[in-house]
Amino acid sequence: MNMKNAIKRVQPSTRAQAERCQARLNYAECSILHELKRILLFLLVFGTTMALSAQRYQKYKPNTKWPYIYENFTDGTIYFDSNKKSQAQLNIHLWGNKLHYVSSDQKILEADDNGIIRVEIGGDAYIYNDQQLVKILDVEQNNLVVEVTKADFDALFTGTGAYGSSLNSSASRDLSSLDLGGLDSPEFGRLLQEREDGRSISLKQQYFFIINNQQIEANNKDVEKLLKEEDKDAWKTFVKQSKIKWKSVDSLKEVLHFICQHL
Repeated sequence: MNMKNAIKRVQPSTRAQAERCQARLNYAECSILHELKRILLFLLVFGTTMALSAQRYQKYKPNTKWPYIYENFTDGTIYFDSNKKSQAQLNIHLWGNKLHYVSSDQKILEADDNGIIRVEIGGDAYIYNDQQLVKILDVEQNNLVVEVTKADFDALFTGTGAYGSSLNSSASRDLSSLDLGGLDSPEFGRLLQEREDGRSISLKQQYFFIINNQQIEANNKDVEKLLKEEDKDAWKTFVKQSKIKWKSVDSLKEVLHFICQHL
């Protein structure tokens, strides 16, 4: 066998090996590119999710220029005892928990609570109790558990103070120094422009039961007073077994159910 014939026979094999090697390299490159794309996609989705989560947990905080329970005036319905209803953009002003609405001429006005039996704002329902709006959390047999959101206006004067400042307190005598937005029928557009310029207002939620039109504070002592003597042992067992938490809405719904069963 001469050298030329030997080279001719070896060349096809060498070419095939080179092609197989190139194919493996191409496959490896494709795999790497695919993996890089997958990693980049994961990082993009993860980053977007984190950004959305951050926005979700940046809770709205009212301030003196926008002293409202809701971040925006929201489409809602006012129901009257005359079987009539009215729809408007609604919000609840924290000075006295009064209902405000946007009028047809784009001013912020306070609604007259006379004859109002129910207010719906978004998915929330309210009634007037003790001349302020309270949010309905649950209803059973015409009895309610409700939430009232209180603003700590005293802290804006003193740096400390109790939540839920009374309108008859010293804070009310210095209302003008607070420069609260939303009062005196302001223009809606001007209120929107100034909404970020106020001082932050701290809030606290308080809970009550309304049983047979009687307001009962949501605590162990006051609820037990409401019960008949023969039901108090069952009440103590229920509170212990259910691990009732007096700031938990789910717990308060359980308490309302117990109360209604023992009226």
